Amino acid sequence: MVLFVIIGSCLLIGTTRREKKWIGGTGGLLAVIFIVGSQIVKLQSGFFDSRTRESLELVGQWVLPCFFVLGLYILGMINYRMFKAAFQKTSWQRWGMIGLDILVSFLYIWAGGFVIFVIAFMYFPFAP
Repeated sequence: MVLFVIIGSCLLIGTTRREKKWIGGTGGLLAVIFIVGSQIVKLQSGFFDSRTRESLELVGQWVLPCFFVLGLYILGMINYRMFKAAFQKTSWQRWGMIGLDILVSFLYIWAGGFVIFVIAFMYFPFAP
């Protein structure tokens, strides 16, 4: 969650006041929903009392989709900022920035898939 806040804050640098309010507010709302929701699920599943396989799976069923949504939010912010910067350039620089955005998006999705695997491994034991 700390990494989400740091990356989101860095991506808001240089935006207009209105963009900071709407984009940053949406990110803040998503972060609060994730934190409050995960704590509620942990409390209801007995995660704090004893970490059993069932409680881990219940928490994982909340954390994994939320992580996916937060990751898509960050990817959208990256694409928004790069396209905004690209359309302020000349024609050949614009296409270079769009190509760079596509490359960054592919690398982000590849790394995100690996991180989702790690998170799934933490909450859902694969061995019987």
